[in-house]
Amino acid sequence: MALTDGKTELAQQDQDELVYEHAAVSPSETHLEPAYSTERPSELEVVSKEMSDGLPRSADSGLAPPEDSPKTNGETQSSEDCMGAKSETAIVNGDGAGSASIDSIMSGTTDSEMGGLSPEDFSTDPMLASAIASTLHPQPNLDALFSSTTPARSRAPSILKSAQTVSDDWELYKRAGPRYPASIDRLIMKYHQKHSDSWQLAHDLGAGSGVYAPTLAKFFRHVHVSDPATSGLNASRQLLSAWSAENDKKRGRFTFSHTKPEEAAECVADKTVDLATLTECAHFTNPDAMVRSVAASLAPNGTLAMVTHRPIANVVGNQQVREAVARLYEAWGRKPWDVACGTDAKSRQQFGLGLDYVPLPEDLFKREETRRITINAGRKDHALFRAPFDASEDEEDLKMSADEMMDLPTSRVDAKEKRVEYSDDGEVGKGWRHEVGWESFRTRIAMFDSFETVQRLEPYLTDIQECIMKTSPNGVKVVIEWAVVVFLATKKEQQ
Repeated sequence: MALTDGKTELAQQDQDELVYEHAAVSPSETHLEPAYSTERPSELEVVSKEMSDGLPRSADSGLAPPEDSPKTNGETQSSEDCMGAKSETAIVNGDGAGSASIDSIMSGTTDSEMGGLSPEDFSTDPMLASAIASTLHPQPNLDALFSSTTPARSRAPSILKSAQTVSDDWELYKRAGPRYPASIDRLIMKYHQKHSDSWQLAHDLGAGSGVYAPTLAKFFRHVHVSDPATSGLNASRQLLSAWSAENDKKRGRFTFSHTKPEEAAECVADKTVDLATLTECAHFTNPDAMVRSVAASLAPNGTLAMVTHRPIANVVGNQQVREAVARLYEAWGRKPWDVACGTDAKSRQQFGLGLDYVPLPEDLFKREETRRITINAGRKDHALFRAPFDASEDEEDLKMSADEMMDLPTSRVDAKEKRVEYSDDGEVGKGWRHEVGWESFRTRIAMFDSFETVQRLEPYLTDIQECIMKTSPNGVKVVIEWAVVVFLATKKEQQ
């Protein structure tokens, strides 16, 4: 299927020539149809022959010569664990200087444990606004532990000024954090590498401001960004333009379309997308229509990946602070959940199911290869993702008609699909736990609510501050963790 006229927005160089942003593409290629040629290999060389051994053969998507995505030989990897794939071939950036291999990106050896972020980066994340950029378990500060005086504390740089430039609450929510750790990228990309290993085209659906697109661009030759909101698409253009300006040796190129996730197949050619992602937005969709449309766009063995996190974090390792924070969020009320889930009843109900409401048609996907993953949620993912105040609305459900009851979202998990649980204690779930100061809770509220609300909640914030000062080893920091659900599925080869 060709690109739908009027839906894809391309940068126009002049009246007669359309070019993709950051890519020289002729007008005849603007439909993302297969365009094989004798040009030199892609700037993205994904895997070596040695790495390919033991992985299934994949079908190339239609943006590059066949040599850009190496085919594989041999038997399928026997391990059930999708984390076993390795790669040793470098990603080629110009002359190759300073480039990293896919394996090094996936293993995190090119970045610090915090994803290569500087303290300045942390100061722009509301829940990390007061964090000290250190490991979670630093050497004890004996002077602070045994001193009779209160340790000196400094206030992190404010992010409220920049936050006020974003008018849409949900867009602000998606941009505000938590920042996706390197472990989630490795989880998704290693799963994709095992089942497809084609790295031509990724589609970021419901992208909002495009915060995940730069990550996709590290792995894929081309990234298509779509969002149903014009404001989100404009924000993604600005963010990705800035990202491209700071990354001269670009690994990915971007195109854009004003499209709903349920219309994914209308903005790309059929069977060309290698990886389709929905981050923090799947619950806003009609899941049946969305899954079938995405499936039509996916190449054989292509990957569908979804990620959703809980809108508020839990405190771990300090029961007194945990209870104080729980009182704060109870007093705050519906706001964080309204921003994350929307006020529409069906969106909230779907969000409360984690990602279990997403169906997986057996005629389109390999159910036995599906992974439904929870991180830091244990077996309480439904309880964690359901808004607390929704529990009091069960009586309203009893007043529904039979048709309304039938329309309620329910779990669509099939017995053939595999559930996996991880925590921050392991490598796969690492990175969703952070150390923050008490001020970060104030910043989080101020990001999404009024000054009057912050004033109203001041006694609860003061209580948290005092609890941290009394119970934290250094009187400054406390550990929080986010609950996350991940959905990974592989399209059948012949569909």
